[in-house]
Amino acid sequence: MDIKILVIAEDNNFVEAGRIIKDISAVLSNYSLGFKEAVIMPRDQKDGIYKVMSYMASGDSLVITCGGINESRCITQNMASEIFGKELVRNKDAADLMRLVHESGKKELTPYGEKICYFPENSFIIPNQNSGISGFYLTEPIFFAAIPLESENAVNMFKNHILGKVLGKMGVNYSVRLRKYKLFGLKEREFENLLERLKKNYKYSFNYEFSYGEFVLSTTVSGISTQKLNENIKSVDDGVGEIFKDYLYGYDDDELNIVCSYLLKETGVKIAVAESLTGGYISDKLTDLPGASDYFIYGGVVYSDYAKTDILGIDNAIIEKDGAVSERCALSMAEAVKEKASCDIGLAVTGFAGPETPSDNYPVGTVFIALFGSKLKEVRKYAFSGTRMDIKAYTAKMALFWVYRLLSGML
Repeated sequence: MDIKILVIAEDNNFVEAGRIIKDISAVLSNYSLGFKEAVIMPRDQKDGIYKVMSYMASGDSLVITCGGINESRCITQNMASEIFGKELVRNKDAADLMRLVHESGKKELTPYGEKICYFPENSFIIPNQNSGISGFYLTEPIFFAAIPLESENAVNMFKNHILGKVLGKMGVNYSVRLRKYKLFGLKEREFENLLERLKKNYKYSFNYEFSYGEFVLSTTVSGISTQKLNENIKSVDDGVGEIFKDYLYGYDDDELNIVCSYLLKETGVKIAVAESLTGGYISDKLTDLPGASDYFIYGGVVYSDYAKTDILGIDNAIIEKDGAVSERCALSMAEAVKEKASCDIGLAVTGFAGPETPSDNYPVGTVFIALFGSKLKEVRKYAFSGTRMDIKAYTAKMALFWVYRLLSGML
């Protein structure tokens, strides 16, 4: 049995349509399933939509459509009615939900709102508390499901109301889940050695990706029931946590900057940042979380020697003797920014991102990262490689990982 999807793009928004296909594909991939065919059609090409929908609905197929519901002509409902020879009938549950959503939002229910509550007879309704525009599915002559094109809601409607039925139709009678582990601070050889230890303990296969010093380790965990699946996930979590305990910072969709920001917020620790080569990149990442003002006090780009001495207040003698890219300068920057912001931690980065100049006292890729607090005075030297952007990205992630380790009690 083939799984097919047709997305009816509204206002020629093919980017949104493509994103929904990608997101639903990602859900199916957790169960080793995928689309045999995926088609995007603009809403105004009704003849083309009808031909594609008719073709997909022929044979032993499982069809999912997204879009064509939440507009006055009700393309999807009407075409499904014609293709399957089923009369359109009003669904009271869908109409009641539509009315309830409109009343809660203090909006008037128009005749158009009533019209989209008509579905092919024998349809099962897919409720939508978000906009009130329900989807529907048929189980014969084939499985045919339709949901509105709502970028923030379509995937949830699929997961909550369609996925289980798709799995049943495809004969998937066990639960599986893709689990990801976010690791940072490992050299490639170290990672490979630890991964070999992990593989000896589990029957699952492990894959990984690497980007800017970060390893994303992934595996597909299965179980004959939801309870067993959760038990197996916990078992793998414990194993990864034990072997990679000094490098594991998150799971699945966790991002290093968000994890750091949550820890800062939860612990009540306030931070200020002085950046040279990263040019404000670290400060930008630390303010992605709403409510960042609770923990982020100040971020300053002190790129030039003038900015370091005259604005931040670094002793000019340090730069003249050791250079702006040096251990002493980095630690002085961290101390100065902490004192100026009257916060708990001062974080500073300085280094050479390239290109190389005759006056450089270190090779391109040399970076110093410093943390300064009431009980912490630490600076480390790194040698990163790659392009200018690579070095900046490595530096920012390493600095954020430092903060994570500090707040997690590892530093």
